[in-house]
Amino acid sequence: MPNMKQLLLLMFTLQAMLALGQIGVNISLPERGGTYIDLARENYRWHDLNTGNELTSSQVDAQGWPAVDSRYIVDFRPVAEWTGSIDDPEVYRLDVGGTWTCSFQGQGIVTGNVGGVVQNLSYDVPSNKTTFDFVVDPGSNGLFLIDFSDTRRTPAHPLNSGFTDFNMLRPGYADDSQLFHTAFLAPFDSIDFSAIRYMVFTGANGSDPDYPALTEWADRKLPTDASQVGIPSIGKKDGGCWEHVIALANRTHPDAWINVPVSASTDYVQQLATMLKNDLDPELNIIVESSNEVWNTAPGFEQSQYNQAQAVGLGIGEHENHARRTVELAQIFETVFGAGSLNNRIRVVLCSHQPMLKWWVEPMLQYINTHFGPPADFLYAIGCQTYFSGGHEAGESISKILDDCHLSITNQIVDTGVNEAGRTQWIAKANDWGLPGGFVSYEGGPDHGGGSTTNIANRILAERSEGMCDEMRYNLDEAFIQLGGTLAMQFTLTSGYNRYGCWGLTDDVNDPHRNFKFGCLRDLVKDTSVRTMEPGKAQPTVSVFPNPSSGEVHFTFELANPAEVRLNIYDLFGREVYFFDEEKRGKGVPEITWEAGDANSGVYFYLLSIGNQQACGRFVVKK
Repeated sequence: MPNMKQLLLLMFTLQAMLALGQIGVNISLPERGGTYIDLARENYRWHDLNTGNELTSSQVDAQGWPAVDSRYIVDFRPVAEWTGSIDDPEVYRLDVGGTWTCSFQGQGIVTGNVGGVVQNLSYDVPSNKTTFDFVVDPGSNGLFLIDFSDTRRTPAHPLNSGFTDFNMLRPGYADDSQLFHTAFLAPFDSIDFSAIRYMVFTGANGSDPDYPALTEWADRKLPTDASQVGIPSIGKKDGGCWEHVIALANRTHPDAWINVPVSASTDYVQQLATMLKNDLDPELNIIVESSNEVWNTAPGFEQSQYNQAQAVGLGIGEHENHARRTVELAQIFETVFGAGSLNNRIRVVLCSHQPMLKWWVEPMLQYINTHFGPPADFLYAIGCQTYFSGGHEAGESISKILDDCHLSITNQIVDTGVNEAGRTQWIAKANDWGLPGGFVSYEGGPDHGGGSTTNIANRILAERSEGMCDEMRYNLDEAFIQLGGTLAMQFTLTSGYNRYGCWGLTDDVNDPHRNFKFGCLRDLVKDTSVRTMEPGKAQPTVSVFPNPSSGEVHFTFELANPAEVRLNIYDLFGREVYFFDEEKRGKGVPEITWEAGDANSGVYFYLLSIGNQQACGRFVVKK
């Protein structure tokens, strides 16, 4: 039996091991500074050249390409320059100067109306392809207007018939065969994120029709559409295609957190799961969430209205319907990925508003338990948001804003006495129900949005201050990881800094270190990694199943060469409940089985040592 000092050291070691890779990030579309090499994939603003109005369904083809003479509008200006007032006290602008290489299928006259000059306009008859350069001077404010007149889709088409396949490549690129902007990929090479949440990237908010209409697989965004953002003229809303989610996940390699529309049909979900199974790197886990903030009735959260209407149709409460849908997603994904995939590669999370632990989350867990069985059979984790803020009063200094932020975090740690919604209560609730993934945060970080311009200059400057690093570290580490939280998702990678929010780790993906928050998160991820094991040591891949378990627990792992193998299992209090030691095992795929029949229900930790490599994790025993 370890003494108190040894026990505390053991607990810290286990906690530190579990801290490894516990920080992820939400991504947007577009990221500020560029997601794609081809701007057309992330900017769709086509207007009729003659009337100035947005193109209608009769003026575009099935992919959204203009079928009439058109004007292309690009606007990188900071909020709200178009009204004559800029929120950002530093007036930071993206550097968009240089030569943008452009092309389209068809023929036409191209003119730089505002923001740049068209040069080298050329039409190739055999390929029916027009090419040109759009040259932008350094220091541009970022507003471009490009006019396309006398267009002819093919030589057989009449004048003013439009064109297809428009590309506008960022300066420095000769082609877009790479798909994603190199500067956008760089942060994922710099920070070892555990997961990427694709909620904004895939347009989860406001993507649902009115109930009882369904979103079918044929309705989804396609790689061949004219853009990956909203195309109103063909009825496609914001959000990149699933093919690009998979491509990005395979390239960057954090686990993929996906948000499935509440209106998606069973066939849609099955097709999505099948695509992920076939095309996503099998080493990546998939975190599955039903839409986003289904509890949120704010404008633009159409999924909330859909959930409410569907609940009425089924004769249950809206929170119960959210739970039912989450279980439904778990069942469909398990059908596609196979028995044993839940709580292993497929990790279904049930998320809600932080104050709703007592009023929504506990009833949802009870509903699942009554109508489907133990929640841990379907759910990996429960989660809420972990934002903090300050500085909403006129005249508050930067230091006062930071003090308010610190207090905002502190007030979220423990029970408020009203809603039982402290982070410690969320963690306890996840452990009470034996959820293997515990408590997660789907979004979080400094929150200075809301649309108010009160004290906006100091709110922005506080976000850019070095002191904000201390508050981010406190929020993610002491007030989350060290409490027992398992995965904290920062919102978001990049954004403009203005009245609507200063969410981004940076406001320019091309210069991520211009604000302190990016480097702060990078260093925090490194720090939690250093706690875990010596630099340079590889970690073996371990499969634990079934999880949760009511009897035997199997640990499988691969051995490239014969090695000494040790397995330690500890309970939630750091007490060792099982120890396996074998001097040497042959190479292959060995397995160690622990008979958990006499163990109490609860969360357990394992530490598997293979030679000088170590892997750790948590699993659940549920009787």
